[in-house]
Amino acid sequence: MTALTWILAAAGVIAVAACGVRVFRVGRPSQGVAAALPVAAVLALPGLLSHDAPAAAWGLWGATTISAALTWAVADTLRDLPDRAAGKARRTS
Repeated sequence: MTALTWILAAAGVIAVAACGVRVFRVGRPSQGVAAALPVAAVLALPGLLSHDAPAAAWGLWGATTISAALTWAVADTLRDLPDRAAGKARRTS
């Protein structure tokens, strides 16, 4: 069960990293990011709760959860900012 916990924690880290890259490339949140971040944050939790997990696994889960929340906050902030391309188009006309 310990190996499953570490695999799920690593999958959560990879999912948060992929969502972060997607948010910064596109410049705004998407449907996939909105669905994947909460799932990535709690992915390893069942494995952690089912047995006596080491402190490092709990720490990795906490870091993944915080990273998912921060990525979500950045995506939400980018959504509220005006589009840069629209501003440049208005200035050149």
